[in-house]
Amino acid sequence: MVSARKPQDSPARTPVDYPDPESRSAALYRQAGRVLTDGGSRSTIRMAPYSIYVQEARGKTILDVDGNSLVDLNNNYTSLIHGHSHPAIVEAVSRQLHRGAAFSFGSEAELLLAELICDRCENFDKIRFMNSGTEAVMNGIKAARAYTGKPAIAKCENAYHGSYDFAEVSLGVEPTALDHGDPESRRYARGAPQAVLDDVVVIPFNQVDIARRILEQNAERLAAVLIDPFGTPMGRTAPSDEFLAMLQQFCAANPCLFLADEVVAFRAGPAGTQGARGIEPDLTALGKIIGGGLPVGAVAGKAGIMAVFETQSGKAALPHGGTFNANPLTMVAGHAAMQLMTDDEFARLNDLGDRFREGIREVLRLTDTDGVVHGQYSMFAITANDVLLDDTIARGHVYASNGLHLYLARNGYWMTPGLTGVLSTAMDTADVDPFCQTLNDGIRTLRDRTGSV
Repeated sequence: MVSARKPQDSPARTPVDYPDPESRSAALYRQAGRVLTDGGSRSTIRMAPYSIYVQEARGKTILDVDGNSLVDLNNNYTSLIHGHSHPAIVEAVSRQLHRGAAFSFGSEAELLLAELICDRCENFDKIRFMNSGTEAVMNGIKAARAYTGKPAIAKCENAYHGSYDFAEVSLGVEPTALDHGDPESRRYARGAPQAVLDDVVVIPFNQVDIARRILEQNAERLAAVLIDPFGTPMGRTAPSDEFLAMLQQFCAANPCLFLADEVVAFRAGPAGTQGARGIEPDLTALGKIIGGGLPVGAVAGKAGIMAVFETQSGKAALPHGGTFNANPLTMVAGHAAMQLMTDDEFARLNDLGDRFREGIREVLRLTDTDGVVHGQYSMFAITANDVLLDDTIARGHVYASNGLHLYLARNGYWMTPGLTGVLSTAMDTADVDPFCQTLNDGIRTLRDRTGSV
């Protein structure tokens, strides 16, 4: 476990020189600004004053274009459960690439991945592949509408479910003061039509009685209740057993589908969070780890509901195409990745998450920091006052580096800007203490600079 020594007593490490206006990353970022909006295509990787550019990555390690090495505790926002360039996945993709990357025919690779995933989760009779978690949530919502014939969905305030306009209603908002009224549907992106807001019912997260009342008041028009059983944001706070049970019971008692967003949460175990927590969604949106590091999304669920995608005679209730849906490169990568995730490997990775959380909790104690360790399964998160503010996290506004994130990056660890850590099978218990020591040093260094943490 980490000691309480001062930063100057820490073992020497090679710091990352960031920011450096003369670096190759800085030069590439300036060049990118001429042809890419905001210098790139992902808001969530934006970093001030410039983004770091990666040259290559293997296992748990990233090497940037300036020769700096970082341990990756982001893993492409949870998609790389085996870290980077796992030999089995590389081999599978390379072999398929010589056979063809995409074609307008069926492939055995799609069938094999579908069988593997459906065999692991009793709630999955059938599955349909697409190319992202956003597409998965979108098609889950559309499937619920097609099946029920109703227009509206319910979702939790400030819950992230991708960038489909209905799914992002009331994301990044000031949490509603519930003693003054119920949550309202509010725009996330400028220009979102009022019709979108009208068909999204917003409920407060983990507030059983209030949420139940709001759902019952809108039961006649709800096609689905959308919930991430991992919690928000990125699993920092899990939904309570009582909250999940209430949602399950409401959907069972009404013609409304229970739609689980397990795009991130499926890393919890062989059958995802629903297997670990014993819930039974009608439909599930998947993504991230099931693609082996390549773009992927999927909707899975009961056969009778999934039938909306099927063409019986004429047009399906929910037509669904996509040039790269179930492309064989993604399918073989996903199959290789999921085969590697045995019951024992899920258990090992989740235990590693417990060890990281325990070590971080000890760091906060030793440094007398007013902070909290969040997270579950193979993810952890840190909140430390004056370094990372709770209300900032709650509103989903953390996109630029804060002091502690920047310190960790300069000292060899790459996390999300909101200080969520995502583990991969490339890591083991030997990674816990070095990270905790660096975190300890970072908190003490920031305290010396600012006078508080």
